[in-house]
Amino acid sequence: MFKIEFYLEDEQSNWSESIHQLNSDILRRHIFPKLHSKLHNLEFTFSESNMMGDILSDIGFNLGTFKIY
Repeated sequence: MFKIEFYLEDEQSNWSESIHQLNSDILRRHIFPKLHSKLHNLEFTFSESNMMGDILSDIGFNLGTFKIY
């Protein structure tokens, strides 16, 4: 099991969740309920070296970050 911490810049919101598996569908499922915008598509970057990633809009705008523990 992994612990993941999320931070959304525009919403100034941060929270953590426990997940069993890391993939984009799991990330979206935890992020969409927290977004106040009507974004339908999210993209993600992830660095295995520091276990951190970015949450991006479908046009590349940085919405926030996440970190895996």
